[in-house]
Amino acid sequence: MKNFLFYYLFFVSILTYGQNKITGSVADEEGMALPGATVIIQNTSIGVSTDFDGNFEIEVNQGQILEVSFIGYMTQEIIVSDSDNINVILQTDNQLEEVVVTSLGFTEKRDKQGSTYSIVSTGAVERSGENTFANALSGKAAGVSVARTSGDPGAGSRIRIRGANTILGSSDPLIIVDGSPMNSGITKIVNAGSSNTGAVNFGSRLNDINPSDIASVQVLKGASAAALWGSRAANGVIVITTKQGQKGDAKISFSSTYSFDEISERIQRQNLWGQGRDGKYSPTSPESWGDYIPDRSGGADSVNTSGGFFTSQDGTTYYPITTKNSRETFIEENFNAAFQTGTFWQNDLNMSGGTERNTYFFSLSNVQQEGIIRSSTYDRTNIRFNYNAELNDWMSLSNKFAFAYTNSNLTQGNSNVGGIQLGHLRTPADFDNRDYIGTYTNNSGEEFPRRHRSYRRYLGNNENPIYNNPVWTTEEQLSLNQVNRVIVTPQLTIKPNEWLQLIARANVDFADDRRTFFFPRGSAGSSITIKRRIGEYLEDEIATRNSNYDFIGRGEFDLSDKVNLVSTIGWSLNEREYNRSSGSVSDFLVNVTKVTTSLNGSLEASSFENAKSFSKSNRGYAILNFGISDELFINLTGALEASSTMNDSFFYPAADVAWNFTNTALNTDFISFGKLRASYGIVGVQPAPHRFDTLAEGGFSYSTYSDPLVIDSFGGGFRIDNNLGNPNLKPELKTEWEIGTDLRFFNNDLTFSFTYYNNKIEDILLNVSLSPSSGFSTQYGNFGAMENQGYEIDLGWNAIQKEDLSLNASLNWSKNENVVTDLYGTTFVDMSAGASVKSVAIVGYPLGTLYGTGSRTNEDGSFDLDENGFPQITSEFVVLGDPNPDWRGAVALNLRYKKFSLNAIVEHSQGGEFSPRTLHVLKRFGTTEETANRVTLTEPLVNVKGTTFPAGTTIRGNIEDFGGGNVLLDEQWYRRSIGGGFGDNQAYNFSIYDATWTKVRELSLSYSLDSDNLKSSIGLDSVVFSVTGRNLININNIPGIDPEVNQFGTGNAIGVDYFTNPQTQSTLFGVTFNF
Repeated sequence: MKNFLFYYLFFVSILTYGQNKITGSVADEEGMALPGATVIIQNTSIGVSTDFDGNFEIEVNQGQILEVSFIGYMTQEIIVSDSDNINVILQTDNQLEEVVVTSLGFTEKRDKQGSTYSIVSTGAVERSGENTFANALSGKAAGVSVARTSGDPGAGSRIRIRGANTILGSSDPLIIVDGSPMNSGITKIVNAGSSNTGAVNFGSRLNDINPSDIASVQVLKGASAAALWGSRAANGVIVITTKQGQKGDAKISFSSTYSFDEISERIQRQNLWGQGRDGKYSPTSPESWGDYIPDRSGGADSVNTSGGFFTSQDGTTYYPITTKNSRETFIEENFNAAFQTGTFWQNDLNMSGGTERNTYFFSLSNVQQEGIIRSSTYDRTNIRFNYNAELNDWMSLSNKFAFAYTNSNLTQGNSNVGGIQLGHLRTPADFDNRDYIGTYTNNSGEEFPRRHRSYRRYLGNNENPIYNNPVWTTEEQLSLNQVNRVIVTPQLTIKPNEWLQLIARANVDFADDRRTFFFPRGSAGSSITIKRRIGEYLEDEIATRNSNYDFIGRGEFDLSDKVNLVSTIGWSLNEREYNRSSGSVSDFLVNVTKVTTSLNGSLEASSFENAKSFSKSNRGYAILNFGISDELFINLTGALEASSTMNDSFFYPAADVAWNFTNTALNTDFISFGKLRASYGIVGVQPAPHRFDTLAEGGFSYSTYSDPLVIDSFGGGFRIDNNLGNPNLKPELKTEWEIGTDLRFFNNDLTFSFTYYNNKIEDILLNVSLSPSSGFSTQYGNFGAMENQGYEIDLGWNAIQKEDLSLNASLNWSKNENVVTDLYGTTFVDMSAGASVKSVAIVGYPLGTLYGTGSRTNEDGSFDLDENGFPQITSEFVVLGDPNPDWRGAVALNLRYKKFSLNAIVEHSQGGEFSPRTLHVLKRFGTTEETANRVTLTEPLVNVKGTTFPAGTTIRGNIEDFGGGNVLLDEQWYRRSIGGGFGDNQAYNFSIYDATWTKVRELSLSYSLDSDNLKSSIGLDSVVFSVTGRNLININNIPGIDPEVNQFGTGNAIGVDYFTNPQTQSTLFGVTFNF
């Protein structure tokens, strides 16, 4: 027995001699972690997978060989030495093995697909430094444009895949998260102003996704790739897969990012001319065409102390000005009173682990953001728990739970007398905004506390300030938004054998959105928002309930030695419910800032309304994927859909084919891989709910009488709605085909992809005007058509691939051409209600065409001048320009040297027109540098009113030649003619600029610190330090305005700015601790 024990111990000692526990990490050439990579001891079945940070731990003997592999990368062999830490960089392999995630959540080999996909790496999303997912996609995929509509915290982003695909509906892509559709839309502002032009940007529900939770992102562009989603997929599909747990001990990662945000561009203001008109100072004038400030005497202003006066909160007293003496200006002081250096602080905690049969991933994230506009805030907390359990060898159960809570206070903007930019940019240089609130005392000694002091009411002597003082907007008004959202996605997967898979998947998405708007007495209000002047408190409670249920069967068959088939059949049920309750209280009885309905409890001062909608759809679908000789791949898709918003069911077919011609037809070292592909598909857009029948409406009034009749004053009532129902509604149908090629050269170091696509969208849903004889004003129906065609190019180059040095570059380029082909007799469809420069649909022109009054022209294109040599306004609207770019492109560079990584993205948009109406209006107000010029005439010149000024005259203005000789552009041109202002009496061709821009979208540098001492002393695998710049360089042709801003948010109306809140540029510092 003793001998046996001796030999046993001796044998074990030989087996375990030299065995070490080795830790390490696996990353790609950019230094980004590869979660799920396989690390296996060669010629054994012993191995592990990397966790979500790319880390692994394995026991291995010295001299043994580790094989490290990951799909899409070349397998690397590592001989184990005496080191206990290994860092592996995998190089991109033949992309034949690269996989894509389909819109159902399955993985497929990319080279077997005939439709177009773009893959955005997880590292590229996280490295962008954006705290919202949409903006992280900018510049990363051909044919995909992403534009943040303003720099407000949490602002929505406009995402377009291959241009716009509808007119009045949403052109946002369908978002699929873990195989189920996500409600990512923007709920329009209901209270507190126009939802399009004069409210706040509360952003999209897509912002509820934490970018750090994302494992992969794919963009499905063509109709064939998305046809199984039927009437929800016309705008393309973005497929997001969230992170999963990895088997093994718990791995913990904590990252923290702090950002400094500045306004990317400022409109340059003039500080030479004072408030007033006709060269004379006036303290109540709306404009800055007053006196020449340097000519003032200097010193304190002369005032009248015998009348009413204003006392600010710090005790400063303002009396009526009789003579303006002070030369002091307040451009920077006013700017700093309204704007600041914004910040955000984001912290992410991730944990992952599991056993052989159960894995988990948990994340907790918090973002605390202060915007560039004072008092604007955005806080978001995310919790995610993904769990997967293998119940036995043939059944698994997973559940993905996500919770998001956002709390924000944003700022009124755009076409809004309470908007911050409107009040700020119109303020004269010689008015100080900082004392914005105080007490007005009239001639009789009566005091009026909490009076609003603005540049047109500098004594606060009237409760209507006309325009808000910007500091009042930031400090006194509230635009609050609180959202609680829960998304749960359970899935049961059954694999009774190797070739069959059955899936039952459910998804419920509940969100409660509460919006509170508070305008104290004395806030500015237009004719639409006039109640703000006497105080108004409004609240919306919006509940959305979306659910989706899928039952899927998938089988793999070998039909012969050379032909295989993957067949998928499924059924899906989708339900969407919307419920809104809105209430308001106005005419506050006391002038306080307490947010309560007790400010006025009378029935006349209150209003309440409720709106509901419900829609349901179900689809049956089938997919057949044929593979022939591992060379020719044919994919067929069909979906039959019925919906409560449509009168009949509709079938959506699709087909694509891919031929890998280098497998047999071409054998050369020059071309590593080649594929020709083609696809065809039909997708759609569902009609809006509840449009079949003519409905009733209440709460109406008849205002044509001298004493308007309000039905609620007579106990309420109903009448037939003005919109005629339409029982024959059907979906918009988009039919698209595309052809393309994917090529790889020089052992896959150089990649090239080209795609041409063409689509026609028919039966576009619109509201059209009806003849008065019908008894109705409008009808909703299938009344439009348009077309798109375009080209996409992707180029990639692995220039250097060495152990300590790698260099990769990529380029994407796209061009989309759009034309509206039919509006069923309608002259144009206005997508920008209330704007003087409209973004419209008009037959024969691209969607979004800029439309408004302009200058009359002759047949040769020259101006039709009046007798004084000035342009003349058109009598009707004319086409002013096309806001769509000629093409877009981006170049990315990724450099890694040892533990340093440098990444850069430069994005460019070429051509198109943009109308910054802000600048045109400010010419009337005389506050911009363009209107500050003071010139001494060298020749007699005439102004637009026919007045001639002799040579030697010194005058404020500019000299211009419109084709008939030099003329004088003075105050008469900018303030009283067609050269500046608002309304439909302006020549808006003078507000059109070239929209070309170039941005350094991203620039980041990181360093990874890992060592044995870190691991042994504090348990850290690595620490990664990073610094990132966003939009640091912005080159464009528009003075002080970023052409990516959009007055109309994320809608289809584009190319117009009107006092939109500005964009930002950011510098971020980050650190990540991996345990």
